[in-house]
Amino acid sequence: MKILICGKGGCGKSTITAMLGKYLANRGYRVLIVDADESNPGLYRMLGLSKTKTLAEYLGGKKQVKAILNNPELPKTFEEIPEEILSKRENLSVMSIGKIEEPGEGCACPYGALAKKFLKSLQPKKEEIVLVDTEAGIEHFGRGIDLEVDVIVNVAEPNLESIELSKKIEGLAEKADLKHVFVLNKALPEVLDKINVKPDVVIPFNQKFIYDSLDGKEVEVLPQIEELWEIIKYRNS
Repeated sequence: MKILICGKGGCGKSTITAMLGKYLANRGYRVLIVDADESNPGLYRMLGLSKTKTLAEYLGGKKQVKAILNNPELPKTFEEIPEEILSKRENLSVMSIGKIEEPGEGCACPYGALAKKFLKSLQPKKEEIVLVDTEAGIEHFGRGIDLEVDVIVNVAEPNLESIELSKKIEGLAEKADLKHVFVLNKALPEVLDKINVKPDVVIPFNQKFIYDSLDGKEVEVLPQIEELWEIIKYRNS
C-alpha cells in the first residue's frame, strides 16, 4: 500500500508520517518512508535516523535528473532501492527524493517529477507500506504525485486557513477518485464545537512534541495512530 500525507505547512504532516511509520514497523510491516518535501529537513530526526544521500544526488544531481526522467530506470521493489540512499532501523527505512540546497539553483519541479516516477515504478508487496511525506500545500496534486498512491491522509490543525485547505484537498481527492482520511491535529479542548468539519481522527495538542523537537529527540507514537491505521485499512479495503 502507498499512503500520502499532506496538508498546510506546520500542521504536523512529518510528525504523523514518522509516528505512523514507527507504529507500522512495530506491527511487523516493512515500511519505507519517502521524503518528498524539498525543504523540510526534520523527518530523519523524528525517526531517530541519520540523513543519507538523496535519490536525486544518487542519480547525478538535478541536471542529470532532468535527463533521467525521459528514460528512467527506477526501482520496482524495495530490494532494488540503492542502500546508500536509505537510512534504516530494522524494518523501517527512510529516503529523500531531493532537496533545495543552493540559492538560485532553480525550482523543485524536477524533484516533483522524480517523486511521481519513483512512486509509479515502485510496487510494494502485501506486507510492505510506503508512506509519502509531501511539501506544504497542494502542488503535489498538480504534479500528479497523488495519482500514484492508494490513500490520502489529509492533515489540518485547528485554524481557519488549515481547515479551508483541507476541504480543498478533500475535493481534489474526490475528483481524482482517491480514498481519503481527514486528521485534525493539535486539537485543543472543545475545538470540535468551533469547526464545521468532522475529522476521522482527532489528535490532541501535546506540548511535549515542541520540547522534544527543541531537544532533537525522535517522536513517540501516540495512541491515536492505531485508530488512524485502522481507518486507512478500512478505506482501502
